[in-house]
Parts: sequence; C-alpha cells; structure tokens
Amino acid sequence: MRNREQSQINRRTVLGSSLALGFGVPRGTFSQTTPASPTTDDQYAHPEMLIDVAWLASRLDDPSVLLVGFMPDDIFDAGHIPGSVQIDWPALEVTDTTDDSLAAWREEVERLMTGLGIARDVTVVVYDEGSLFAARLWWVLHYLGHGDVRVLNGGLAAWREAGIEVEVNGPEPPTAAEVPYRGVVQPDVIAQVVEVEASLGNDGVAIVDARTADEYTEGHIPGAVNINFPLNALPDAPKFWKPASELRELYEAARVTPDRHVIPYCSTGVRSAVTYFSLRLIGYENVSLFTGSWAEWSSRPDLPVTTGNEP
Repeated sequence: MRNREQSQINRRTVLGSSLALGFGVPRGTFSQTTPASPTTDDQYAHPEMLIDVAWLASRLDDPSVLLVGFMPDDIFDAGHIPGSVQIDWPALEVTDTTDDSLAAWREEVERLMTGLGIARDVTVVVYDEGSLFAARLWWVLHYLGHGDVRVLNGGLAAWREAGIEVEVNGPEPPTAAEVPYRGVVQPDVIAQVVEVEASLGNDGVAIVDARTADEYTEGHIPGAVNINFPLNALPDAPKFWKPASELRELYEAARVTPDRHVIPYCSTGVRSAVTYFSLRLIGYENVSLFTGSWAEWSSRPDLPVTTGNEP
C-alpha cells in the first residue's frame, strides 16, 4: 500500500501534462475563497456524493466514519486529516478487463479494504491532495456496492484553508476490519474491453477520453470525444467541483447527454474515474467506466485506433 518509489513514478507520468496547467499538488497559502452555494436550479442530482469541510469536521470522532487519504505516502506524511488511513491509486490499478483478471483484482481490492479497516457498514470519506483522484477510490467502492462513500470537496487543500489542524508523519498502522470485506459487484458501472469494442459506431453510446489533448491526438478510441479531466473542477486551488450547470454545459456541448450510455476512459482508469464521478454527480445514470482504458486498448493490435484531434 505504501510503495513510495512506484507511486511517485506513476503519478509523475499521469500528472505531467496537468501540472503544466497548474493542476498539481497545492503548495503554500491558499486564497480564502469558498465556493458559493448552488442556486435552486443548480443543485447536483446526487449532492450526497460530495461533503464539505464543515460536515467532516463535525464528525471526526464518529466511529461510523472512516477517512481515507488517497495520495502518495510522502504527501500524506507531510500532513493529513487526523484519523485518516492512507492508500494511493497504484495499489488499485487494473488494466485488464477480462473476466479472470477482474475477479483476481476484486479479491486483491477486498483484501486491501479489509486491511484499511473498512467495513461494509461504515461511511467512507475519501480525499486527495488536489488531484481529484479521490474519485477513483469512490468508484472502486461504488463498483463493490459500498453503501455510503463520499468525496471531500476541495480535498486536503480545503481542509487546510479552513485553518483546521492536520496530523504530520505516518499514522499508526490501520486496524484491520474484523470481518473480511466482501463486495457486491455492480456490473453496470464497469465497461470491459469487449463491450467498448462492441459499442463502436453506436450513436446511443458516447465515449469520453479524459486525457490531455496531446495524448488524444496521438491516438484514441474511434468516436471518442476529448474532455480533459481537470475541466470538471474550478481552476484554482482548492479544486472544488464545478457547479452542476457548468458540468452539464461542458458535457452536453460535446453531445455527451444523459440519454446516451457514456463510457469514460483515460490511460489507466484513474483520471476517467473523475469523469465518471462528475457525470453521476449531475444525474447521468447510464455510465460505465472503461477501467482498462488506453493501456488495455492500445495493447491490442486488433483494435482500431484514430489519430488527430477529431473523433
């Protein structure tokens, strides 16, 4: 869970282009702005998916709430929300969506969840250091049918901005859950490579590439539209999710509409989990994450690839 070298190398690969846009780990003092409350006609369809600092601060001592810092261990050790356990996205990676691979991956993820002390009946709150990647662990638990999992809007940056204390250095090792974690898989929230291939040319399906424009131009799944994942959040730290109306406008402008089956992907399913989360947040109910993403698609010489900046 705490493989520092692997985590740092993989994170640099995924975040490289986004860091150039100022979308990296927040540093220094943040502005004292907070997002305005949405207007009556700008509510999220599923507001329970996001919680704010005030909600979390009032529940730090609640034994039914478990906090997970979803970030590299060195960043976590430098300061995290008190009482958190830690894991990072490389520990949950799966880029082979064949049946046998997914079954083995689920067993490993369940083992990791048990080790973190996650029980099926706890409320899990996930936060990140500004990457928006907390959505990845949210999606994993969502796929496993976890009853109550939420993301801290603005992540660790919002917590620090509120002036609330953080813990420094590594925590005590987590206490494993008494009962091994066993998920109840929700098959509709994942897209396997055979399903993505079968959807090509189907106008009822919208494929969304959440990578950078350069990655998209170099090669993408035919028919996919490019919506880089940082566009789901406001541009300045803390990275609060955009209001519902702005998210709807972003996707509908690219013909990614609620009446279509939406399949997001990126390089390894981490960035596109942000896309999945955002779409579910605003009420898209028919969304399936292609977690194998470009890593799986591009490894198959029999699958078609489109280059250039057009679908």
